[in-house]
Amino acid sequence: MPRTNTNIKPETHRAAIYARVSDKSQAEDDKTSLAEQVGDMEAYCEERGYAVAARYQEVGRGWSKKRPEFQRMLADAKAGRFDTIVCWKSDRLSRGMYPAAALMEVVEAHRIGIEAVMDAIDMKTFGLMAAIGKIELDNFRERASMGKRGTARQGRIPVNTVPYGYRITGEGRPEVVEHEAEVVRRIFRQYVKEGLGGLAIAEQLNREGVPTGRSASRWHAPAVNRMLRNETYKGTWWYGKARHIATDDGTRIHEQPRDTWINVPFPPLVDDETWEQAQAVRARRRTRSPRNTKVFHLLQHLVRCSECGMLMGPVAKRLQTARRGGKTYRYEFDPPRRYYQCYGMKAPHSLRCREHPMIRAERLENLVWDEVRHVLENPNLIVAGLGALKDDADGDVAGEVAHTERELAGVQAEEDRAIRLYVMGKISEEQLDHQRRFIGERLERLRARLDEYRARASAQAAQGDVLERAVEWTRRVGGRLDDLPDEERRELLNLLLEEATIDGENKVTLTLAIPPDEEADEGVVPIAQQGPRTTSHYPPATRDYRPLAR
Repeated sequence: MPRTNTNIKPETHRAAIYARVSDKSQAEDDKTSLAEQVGDMEAYCEERGYAVAARYQEVGRGWSKKRPEFQRMLADAKAGRFDTIVCWKSDRLSRGMYPAAALMEVVEAHRIGIEAVMDAIDMKTFGLMAAIGKIELDNFRERASMGKRGTARQGRIPVNTVPYGYRITGEGRPEVVEHEAEVVRRIFRQYVKEGLGGLAIAEQLNREGVPTGRSASRWHAPAVNRMLRNETYKGTWWYGKARHIATDDGTRIHEQPRDTWINVPFPPLVDDETWEQAQAVRARRRTRSPRNTKVFHLLQHLVRCSECGMLMGPVAKRLQTARRGGKTYRYEFDPPRRYYQCYGMKAPHSLRCREHPMIRAERLENLVWDEVRHVLENPNLIVAGLGALKDDADGDVAGEVAHTERELAGVQAEEDRAIRLYVMGKISEEQLDHQRRFIGERLERLRARLDEYRARASAQAAQGDVLERAVEWTRRVGGRLDDLPDEERRELLNLLLEEATIDGENKVTLTLAIPPDEEADEGVVPIAQQGPRTTSHYPPATRDYRPLAR
């Protein structure tokens, strides 16, 4: 075996032995295990007459200088605890420029020798060898990455784990685990159809003792929510969405451009419609669901600043200080003072969209609720609003239909006249073909326009039924407004408010819309139980209000 170190003095007998493997699997390998390395190094030291003054063993990457035992060895070398570092092979000490540089700095400053059992170490070229090792390591990583991408392009899975509900076959392809797949379908069904959230679903699964299929012993809401947004369950699994690069500071994740992702087909566990409904519910819960707000705000998630388009969020103040005459006064509010504040004026946006960022909650809530109450208790307002819109629209569309029908009849008469002229021998066949091509284009355009106008007229003809249902719904809901608790009032506003905005002068504009039949029939439905809204809004009634007092 080659053994060298020209810097070692014959009388040096204190040695430190350093053993390293890259991962835990290598730590148990018969050829490269830590025990095998230590045994060879101890025999080497005994043969040379070195006294083993320190031992260092660890599992870690050779390119990293942030190895605890490696750093402890360097600290002990600075303290003069030993004269020689003995390793099994040179790459056990370093496979990169940075750890090699740190090692060389200590070795040269304190005249520490380095020896290897399995190969020769030339101190002049040790740093160069470390750099070459780093290049080889990078090349290995790149080849491994290219191999995995090739595997993914073949429709096979290049990683060791797949989402819950699947397993990897011997050929590297995804296969459904049916009992887990049933749990996945149940989660989507309960989320979309039954209105349960991630926490409620997880608690129910835990109560029933449904196994997680993973190392975790219990279901947790974050895991359920990750499943609900995992595209794999609709048959779309992507490889290469991110690249994981290990560094001294931990693994860094670099998002990759979408055009570099590789799609590997997976058997879908839910259909496209269920998937889209789940994403709609998720979006709705993020923006409109009641949060665990300690102080209730009736218009939470319902009002926007018309200047910047951002929400007017709830604010509760329990304490206020003021300084007058050199003294500081402290005021505590019980109950808290409630406001709505434009999010656009807060960091990180810091917009200057309005003179006063906050509005007193009571003033705004009373104004909005009084108007909604007024409309619901007076169905004739809806009759007048919808009726006026219907009459105007009917008149316009009816006129367009009649006008287009006259135009169409005139063009058809032109075509008949051209045919008669050809039969009478007054125009040639070529002239007839030319005229008919021109007439045919006009006929096609007019017929398409007429179909459009007739479809609009047919849709408007059904608005009478809409009006009747809207009036009936408002009468039913309006009759019990006095009995509604705060949460149900907010749910009712969530159904009715198509838009509520406040401009820079605190002028409020409300647009109301009657909910569709399925929601209207159920009355006030808590948001947590509502599925995705596919509301086709009826013609809204828009009102402008005087500026709010600040």
